[in-house]
Amino acid sequence: MKTDYQKDLNPAQYEAVTSIHGPVLVIAGAGSGKTRTIVYRLAYLVEQNVSPQNILLLTFTRKAAGEMLKRAESLLERRLGSVHSGTFHGFAFAMLR
Repeated sequence: MKTDYQKDLNPAQYEAVTSIHGPVLVIAGAGSGKTRTIVYRLAYLVEQNVSPQNILLLTFTRKAAGEMLKRAESLLERRLGSVHSGTFHGFAFAMLR
């Protein structure tokens, strides 16, 4: 299922979602749609044939990372089990080890 990203997002969110050249850092205030932007970006990357195993999704809690994956899976109507997801702290710890 193709999502109408331009209809569902404001212009700044759409730009963050559809930029495929390098990483994107999303910084915004509470209630501004950061999570929605990240979920849509994840779905967009997969729709652009980026392998889920090449995607790293980091957030502050495992619960939030899991919720974002579920929402992206719902948008795409498929599983994304090979996306690397977790917390910033967990990722940093793993790299240090």
